[in-house]
Amino acid sequence: IDKQGKVTALILGVGGFLGVGEKDVSLPFSAVKMTKKNDKWWLTVNETKDSLIKAPGYKYDSNTTTWVIHNK
Repeated sequence: IDKQGKVTALILGVGGFLGVGEKDVSLPFSAVKMTKKNDKWWLTVNETKDSLIKAPGYKYDSNTTTWVIHNK
């Protein structure tokens, strides 16, 4: 969220199994689309599994309350 309160990015957990080996990546919020399927709404992105796994990892720094790049 930027200083004007606008959502600019989405942090998404990718890879791993049940949270083990997972990393958080950042996607521009503009890349997220809402799709309705079988009377349910879903958030979708036009990315491949490989592109998400290869994306830089982020880690939340609670001291500065910001997300910082943290490659695993």
